Amino acid sequence: MNHHQYNWTLNKILKNQTLNELHQDWLTEQKQIIKLYSHFYKSKNHFIKWLKLNEQHIITSNRLSNYIHNNLNEDLTNPHWIAWSQKLNSQGREFATKLANYENIIIENWKTISIFLKDHNIQNYQRSFDLIFRHKEHRLSKDEEVLMSKISNIHGGFETIFETLTDSDIKFSPAINSQGQVIPLTTIADVTKNIKSKDRKLRETTWINFNKAFHAFESTLTQTLYYNYLMLNTNAKIYKFKDYVSAVAFEDEISANFILNLYALISRFQPLAHDYRIASMNKLKKMLHLNVLKPWDKNVELIKININFSIEQAKELVLVALKPLGEEYLAKVQEAFDQQWISWLAKPNKHTGAYSIGGTKGLEAYYISMNFDNSLNSVSTIIHELGHSMNSYYTNLHQKIYTTNSIFCAEIASIVNEQLLYYCLLDKYQADKKMKLYVLDKMLSNFFATTTRQIIFSNFEFIMNEKINNNEPFTKETILKTYQAMVQKYQGFINDEQKSFNKEPYVYGLSTIFRISHFYVGNFYVYKYAVGQIVAIIVADAIYHGDQTMLKKYFQFLSSGSSLSPLNTIKLLNIDLTSPKVFRDAKQIVCSWIKKFKQS
Repeated sequence: MNHHQYNWTLNKILKNQTLNELHQDWLTEQKQIIKLYSHFYKSKNHFIKWLKLNEQHIITSNRLSNYIHNNLNEDLTNPHWIAWSQKLNSQGREFATKLANYENIIIENWKTISIFLKDHNIQNYQRSFDLIFRHKEHRLSKDEEVLMSKISNIHGGFETIFETLTDSDIKFSPAINSQGQVIPLTTIADVTKNIKSKDRKLRETTWINFNKAFHAFESTLTQTLYYNYLMLNTNAKIYKFKDYVSAVAFEDEISANFILNLYALISRFQPLAHDYRIASMNKLKKMLHLNVLKPWDKNVELIKININFSIEQAKELVLVALKPLGEEYLAKVQEAFDQQWISWLAKPNKHTGAYSIGGTKGLEAYYISMNFDNSLNSVSTIIHELGHSMNSYYTNLHQKIYTTNSIFCAEIASIVNEQLLYYCLLDKYQADKKMKLYVLDKMLSNFFATTTRQIIFSNFEFIMNEKINNNEPFTKETILKTYQAMVQKYQGFINDEQKSFNKEPYVYGLSTIFRISHFYVGNFYVYKYAVGQIVAIIVADAIYHGDQTMLKKYFQFLSSGSSLSPLNTIKLLNIDLTSPKVFRDAKQIVCSWIKKFKQS
């Protein structure tokens, strides 16, 4: 195999410069921006120069950070790229601190700046400044802003504590297989592999010892979560928001009430989630020859397929699956393959998982990193990440200023691609019952994992933050009770599941709620996965069935970037997330999948 063709060509980012030359340009632009900082708002000419300088600096920053961080992700132990990453982060923080009062200056001079923005040459910047103007009631003094900027460096502490505890300090007792052999559990990967094993004893002891290890640290994790939420809510109140959730919702141009309404609408999927679980468990019991499924049985793969794809075969399948999106879209995907946008292969010390780069303004290639393993999951991964990259392409093609994509909308383009792949596979393997069942199970499990499961976590987080702000008890017992209530609300219990939570070893399974890394980060966003899933299945279903109106609207969506609020961006698809109709439409699609699943 010629591995070179499966590496990305990051040198394109440099555009015939050296890294040192690009870095020097970056520093020079910073000096120019700082020099203009004290008076950029005092005349229209200075203001226009300021806008141009910052636009150029965004492009230079994107080129520099992507070149350094993508090289680092190829080998996370490489001292050269570690040093560059640290230098870039340090200099970036220093620059940001010097501009810490920027939004205050904008708000203080909003009348003058509003007059400047009437100039037709720069009036397209109006939305970007409106987003700052709306913070008028949530700004601090200059000294306070500088202080908050300085202490922001410690805000990631709770995430680091969580990662250190879960990655290093929590140890798992070894599992025992049916032959009595001791099987070490060193990593999460060991656990993931064992709980899918055909050996029931191995599954059982792995499940128990894994969950028991986290169960033993529930009190520590409770305190970590409590103080993280306390810090987040305190910071939000310093900025004159009601609470942490309201502050995060404000940034997405929605209200906390929108989130509560979303919870109510997603809760209507509970009967479907319950129905799918029962159907899936019945098939699993039959396959495993069991009368009763225990918690450690439920992760066994219902269907195992022995289909391997080479990278070239994966490319072919991707192009077939994405055919409903049209020739232009396919041509750009082909360019991604031919022009080596993708780092395909696993390597020692390479970043795990997969991503499509952010910060794409000024770039000509929208790079993807993954670890291809010849599985259908890897095909799904590359088509998912291509969705992000193509979104970046269309956004940069049509937007000169608003070239970012909000987290609120970001997953829609990638999930649409995944759904088109699944529909393609159902067509391709319609005579293969085993493969058809596998694909339907994948579609349904993915749907409920990103709707009901993520909303369980989000609603839990919402409630626990309310407890902080209402000075209510925030204890391990409260956490476990709230989590059980959320499972009942969105997923429903089967048979005596709820009763068994109070018995050993089943009680250990409740430790799941303490393992959600998002809770310790400081960005209330997991409900957005549900938004992406609901919107994407409606869009993909329509496009797959030849709806040309939806296809046209979809390209408007891909091209909009952040030029509109997240909800209005989604409305370009004629989808109003405040309307129950949207959720009825999604429910109808999922019901059709469940019906086919039961029949398979």
